[in-house]
Amino acid sequence: MLTVQNIESELSYAYLHAIASRGGIICECTGRHSDEAGVDAVLRVKGRLSQDSKLTQFSVDVQLKATKQMPVEQNGRYSYSLKAKNYNELRSAHTGAPQLLIVLFLPADSESWLVHSEECLVTRRCAYWLSLRGAPEIDQDSRTVYIPRVNELSVPALRALMTRFSTLEVVNYGG
Repeated sequence: MLTVQNIESELSYAYLHAIASRGGIICECTGRHSDEAGVDAVLRVKGRLSQDSKLTQFSVDVQLKATKQMPVEQNGRYSYSLKAKNYNELRSAHTGAPQLLIVLFLPADSESWLVHSEECLVTRRCAYWLSLRGAPEIDQDSRTVYIPRVNELSVPALRALMTRFSTLEVVNYGG
């Protein structure tokens, strides 16, 4: 049997995979070696996303997190505590591929995380993305990051973000 934490992790990957697939973006789960490097999934684009695209084949590394703790909203942003190891890996500007943190906020009641019927398969709540590129270095055990609510991970939002990357736009941390 999977632990609750493993179920949360699997649901975060399933969420990303469903959104990416519907958006025509390849989503690959990584193995334990990549996980040690802070990469849980890789998004791959093969094709032109817009007329402005400079890249037609590229990838984005993703660190996935999930929590059943209700996020605290302040000024249109959700707070999330991230371990220093993950934070410092994601803030690097010296990577070949852009990096994203994606956090799935689940309901407190695990029975409502996923419900299904003959008509539908429903996950409750949603995930949000954040780029930590250029964020200040930390030396404590963890750092609270602030994820704008407008960074909801939906099919149009993911396609728009990937289009930004295809034009070589650098997406930095907004603080």
